[in-house]
Formats: sequence, structure tokens, C-alpha cells
Amino acid sequence: MRFWNLLLVLMIALSLASGCGSKNKTMTIEDYAKIEGEIEIPDPELDPARVESVTAKYGYTYAQYKEFYDKVQKDPELQEKLGEVTLKKQK
Repeated sequence: MRFWNLLLVLMIALSLASGCGSKNKTMTIEDYAKIEGEIEIPDPELDPARVESVTAKYGYTYAQYKEFYDKVQKDPELQEKLGEVTLKKQK
């Protein structure tokens, strides 16, 4: 009986540990706009340390920000959405 209780506790502990693991979240255009506004530099490669510290504050990595930055630079629809988000923040 004691063995089964111990086994049950171990299974619960393992399921909680695996369920609460950190997962990389996907960056949204709103999060990108906040980070971009706080960084205030035209290219993230100019000051990677600064970009890394700001993105970490929002729960992202430098690589995630750089990837989204490149995506925004190539996609006119994302640029338009970024402009809309920025205008909404200013109002």
C-alpha cells in the first residue's frame, strides 16, 4: 500500500513538472510594437544587449524579436498593422 502511495505521488509530481514547463510564446504585433517603442533603435543588430534586456522583460528572446523584425520588414500587411497599433497607442 505504501508503495502505491509513493508511486502516485511521484506520478503527480512528474505530471506537474512537465505541465508547468516554460514554452516559447509567439510574438504578437502588439508585443512587437511595445518592444520596438521601448528600444527606439532602427535595427536590433546595432545594440543586441539592449534589445535582449528589453525583450526579456516581455518574455521573449533576442532571436524571437529579430525573427519577427525580419518578418515585419518583408511583409507590407504587418507594417500596416504595426502602423495601426502605433496610432491607437498615440490616441
